[in-house]
Amino acid sequence: MLPRPMAIRRNIGADVFNVRLLIGLDKLLRAKRRYQGDLSASINDALLAVNLNTVKLVTLQGKKKKTARETQVVLLRRLIRRIKRIADARSCSINQLVNSGLMAYYWKRRTGKLGSPSRPTRHSAKATYHRR
Repeated sequence: MLPRPMAIRRNIGADVFNVRLLIGLDKLLRAKRRYQGDLSASINDALLAVNLNTVKLVTLQGKKKKTARETQVVLLRRLIRRIKRIADARSCSINQLVNSGLMAYYWKRRTGKLGSPSRPTRHSAKATYHRR
């Protein structure tokens, strides 16, 4: 007889939340999760650590598609309510506020721009170490 599938147990104070992350941010978070664990936990921690009332808002619309596919994360209910309340007060979308908070949090911890190469390219090395 096959074992019965069990439901995933979640924190009683948490709900599933759908968000579209910026492409560079999505790649960064997924790469970090390979080595450190749960994506939801890191997003939760980051959003709790920044002041969403004053964080600089990022632009999500433009000529080029900037967001990745929708991602489901488990966030604390009180954090979800707070995000919705602040987004309404700031007249921005929930996705814009979440991406802005995550960018502010991870920007401090990373040198360079999200999505840029972590090592210098050949071109930049040539410019720095040219012959005289």
